[in-house]
Amino acid sequence: MIESSRSAGGIEMQVSEELIAQLPAPVQRSLRWSGVIGSTVPAGAVVHQSGRIRSSDTSRWLRFSSRETYEIARPGFEWRASLKIGPITAGTATDSFRNDEGRMHVKLLGMFNIVDAAGPAIDQGSLLRWLNETMWFPAVWATDLIGWESVDDHTALGSVCAGDLTVQAEFCFDDEGRFVDFHADRHRDMGDGRSELTRWSTPIREYAQLGGLNLPAGGEAVWHLAEGDFEYIQIRASRVEYTMTS
Repeated sequence: MIESSRSAGGIEMQVSEELIAQLPAPVQRSLRWSGVIGSTVPAGAVVHQSGRIRSSDTSRWLRFSSRETYEIARPGFEWRASLKIGPITAGTATDSFRNDEGRMHVKLLGMFNIVDAAGPAIDQGSLLRWLNETMWFPAVWATDLIGWESVDDHTALGSVCAGDLTVQAEFCFDDEGRFVDFHADRHRDMGDGRSELTRWSTPIREYAQLGGLNLPAGGEAVWHLAEGDFEYIQIRASRVEYTMTS
């Protein structure tokens, strides 16, 4: 049995067939498909992205380019995006999860704060986001950071804890082992400081070789509302870089 050890730099562990033998079958299949067997769990990751985003089904899409950095041993991330209308930079957006706390901050024209949100609902949504985006560093699925429960040959429940907060979601895979969707109940901002648990998913549409692995490269995020589905972001990852422990 390969044992893991934690350090300030990350989780010192090599992913092996022996290590993944107790994971749900579709998670094992996905780790093999990704090519992660034999690699070391990274201490961190950087993902370069582009796409478009909107705030409602009646608002215009804004193009964005972004860089997202991840901490792995202690779940965390920081997403920094530049928002554009045509050739003009219209604003910036930052979404982060640090020290078990989330924050969303959107500023237009470098001056006007239109979103600056924090609190328990943001914490829950941010930790779910980190869990979802482990798709870009799937070696962490083999560690004890992620708890797994088998559902069927194409679905597994994954969970992660940060401080006193625990979140859980359905990971969906195809026959080949590709990660195809993610379903969870996530807090959605209702305005006036209110939030509501709402079904949320991130279907994957595209795959590529990124960071030396077979990984999801394109998809969207969708709120499943009573009045119909609302797709609010379309995103594509163009580059993945890993930071290893020393």
